[in-house]
Amino acid sequence: MSLSAFRFPASVIHAFCLGSCLLVSGLSGCGGGDEPAPSEPAAGNAPAADSTPAESEPKTANSDKADSQDNSAEDRKYVDGIPYDVFYDQPLTVAAENQTVVSSNPLAGMGTSPGNTVATNTPPAKPEPEPTPTASNEGSREWKEIISQELLLEEVMRLRNALTASLQSVGSFNRELLNIQADASVLAALAGVATEHDGEFTWKDKAKYVRDMSYTIAMAAESRGRPAYETAEGPFLNIVEILSGGSPAELPDSADETSFSEIAERNMLMKQVKINADWLQTTISTEEDLKNKKDDVISKATILATIGSVIAEEDYVFADEENYQSYCRELIEGSLKVVDSAKNDDYEGFQQGFDLMNKSCSDCHPEYLN
Repeated sequence: MSLSAFRFPASVIHAFCLGSCLLVSGLSGCGGGDEPAPSEPAAGNAPAADSTPAESEPKTANSDKADSQDNSAEDRKYVDGIPYDVFYDQPLTVAAENQTVVSSNPLAGMGTSPGNTVATNTPPAKPEPEPTPTASNEGSREWKEIISQELLLEEVMRLRNALTASLQSVGSFNRELLNIQADASVLAALAGVATEHDGEFTWKDKAKYVRDMSYTIAMAAESRGRPAYETAEGPFLNIVEILSGGSPAELPDSADETSFSEIAERNMLMKQVKINADWLQTTISTEEDLKNKKDDVISKATILATIGSVIAEEDYVFADEENYQSYCRELIEGSLKVVDSAKNDDYEGFQQGFDLMNKSCSDCHPEYLN
């Protein structure tokens, strides 16, 4: 109920207001010693309200009349010299509402209901990155970009002729063990490439047999003597018949898909890498040498690029490591640089390609050779 509904003597009103001020000051001190008490308004100046006052009781006729009156000096009411309208109608309620209580948890008691939203400085969640497409590795590269069908067939025939000379007898077999291992391993790898190559040739449907029997020959050449020789001789005769367009009566069970690590051991392939690299280094020392041996350079460097592509296949140990893949890329890129330079009679380019290829080997071997 509003004070304006009653009329008391001025002294009583003055005493009541003074008591209210003291009570407000006392209540303000109860909030804790850390909070400063609200300062009293300066006399003669109406304080600015920081919050919406509590709901008051319905106004009386006298209060409606007071609201409608002009606020001029001659109409304004005073109590002992203090403007009457500076007093709240319900001072205890207003004093309670003006208390400031600091919680140890600034978010305590704050829910998510309407009108009680808590603003935070939490940054918006970053959108999930789009998955990086994984390079497809279907067990086959674009082999035609590494080795053409023509050169593939030429290399297979060259390897067949080399093995024919090495397998003439037990004696020649024993003398050529290293070359047999290297030639047979490369033949196995090339036959594996043939099963996946885009080209079409007469023995492509039997390339998987050539692949697996070449591996048998390479393994046999790890030992000397007649038993090892005979282990290699039978499969080799079947290979010769297949490459000549025939169909041997007895062929091994061979999978259609190639797993290079199972038919071409990496250490045997690296023997061929060394043979070819040594030949390039000792045979090509001038621009004239490059021109005179162009076909041989192209052939040997192409085999190096093919071997680099084979051993980069995912089924080999270490193939999932970036360093290993980096060395394989250098071997491939250096070898293909040699091929292009030989085609263009570019001796300087040949040297650059050979140096990159050689660097890949010298960097790779200390880390992965053993």
